[in-house]
Amino acid sequence: MTGENSGAVEIRAGHPDDLDAVYDELRGVPGLRAQAASAPATPGEQGSALEFITVACSGGAITILLQIVKSLVESRGPQITLKFRRGQDRLEVTADTVDEILPLIEQLFDDEP
Repeated sequence: MTGENSGAVEIRAGHPDDLDAVYDELRGVPGLRAQAASAPATPGEQGSALEFITVACSGGAITILLQIVKSLVESRGPQITLKFRRGQDRLEVTADTVDEILPLIEQLFDDEP
């Protein structure tokens, strides 16, 4: 990733409803730019489901993102799995590990290699 999206992180979820919940929370948050990518619709489906979200943060918005992730993971319980990717770096978050993983998610937004 280069230029304007160099701080962008891709978020995926184990279940489409979980990804919808993340996207709903991220939309409209100042300093966060969330962009959803939809999977192509298969024959017989009415629409396409979210495949992943790309999130770019500025300044203190990373803290807001971390709070949203923590709140969603804790409220949805151990069945939720969120996957984060930036370049070659990948993290998987579950309700059991959310507190340990949050500092690593923050590092994904760090511009230093």
